[in-house]
Amino acid sequence: MKGVSKKLNLPLFSDPAIVATPTKEVRKKPSIDAARARLGGRVNEIDTPPAGFAPGVLVTFPVGSPAARAAGDDRRMHGVVVFASQNEVHVLLDGVRLRRLPPSDVTIHEGGEVAIELEKIAGDARLFGQLVEGQSVRYADDSGGLVNGKVVEKCRWGALVLREDGAVVAVGFRKLWPSPTGASA
Repeated sequence: MKGVSKKLNLPLFSDPAIVATPTKEVRKKPSIDAARARLGGRVNEIDTPPAGFAPGVLVTFPVGSPAARAAGDDRRMHGVVVFASQNEVHVLLDGVRLRRLPPSDVTIHEGGEVAIELEKIAGDARLFGQLVEGQSVRYADDSGGLVNGKVVEKCRWGALVLREDGAVVAVGFRKLWPSPTGASA
C-alpha cells in the first residue's frame, strides 16, 4: 500500500516584530454632516407642524398593524412629539425608542395618567422647541458638567452647538437648555 498522507492545517503565527509594536487606531473626527444626521437632520422653515403637534405635546397612536386595527384592535400607546412636519410626526416613546408616524395616526392626549418619564421628556421637548438658532445655551457634557455655547443649527432631535473654545458639538434635546439671562457663549 502506498503511503497515505494527511493534510494538516496548522495555525499561523504572526511575525513577532509586528506583534511587539502596537498598531495605532486611526479615528476620524466626526463630520458636521454625520453629527447632523445623528440628530435627525436640520429643521427647515417649510417643516411646519400640523396644528397642535408642537414639540413636547403628549400624544397617543395605534399600537397594532393596519390589519389588526381593521379587525378591531384599538389599543393605543402614549408618546411625546419631538418633531412634526406636514408629512410625519416623530414620537418618542421613552428615552430611546422613536416612531415616525403620519399625522393622521396621531391624536393629542386629552388627559389622564401618563408615565412620569414621559412628562419629563415632554418638558425637555417643550423647552427645546422654544430654542432658536443663534441663542446662547447650556448643555450637559459627558462628565455631567454644564458647558456654555450657542445654537449654530437646530435639528429634529437636538442641535449643533458652538462651544466657547470654537468646537461644534452635537447635543440631544434632553441635554440642552437656554442660558440664564446675561450669560455669554
